[in-house]
Amino acid sequence: MKKKKTYRYPDSPATPAVLQDAALAEPPTMSVNVRSAKDQLSSLLEEAALGNEVIITSDGLPKARLVPVRERRKAFQTDWAWLRSQPVSGGPSAETLIRDDRDGRV
Repeated sequence: MKKKKTYRYPDSPATPAVLQDAALAEPPTMSVNVRSAKDQLSSLLEEAALGNEVIITSDGLPKARLVPVRERRKAFQTDWAWLRSQPVSGGPSAETLIRDDRDGRV
């Protein structure tokens, strides 16, 4: 019986590094001056909404950053009417529990 020859892919040392660099890359950043930002505000807002960061410069120095808004999570709400309608358990009172705990200590 003839043994099958296993196929080896050619070694490519650049490929893992390229993939790693791409995974660690930050989202693209645009840089525009104030005058251009005034003229292109709508398109810059769209860029930010897509997840891209926009740096607004004045005299060649960064002055502001336009970033996408993170949506706030909805605050936890309690249904008080439902809670009040639940039966109260008939366990021992807090006073009894504390007294038993203290008496159990040496």
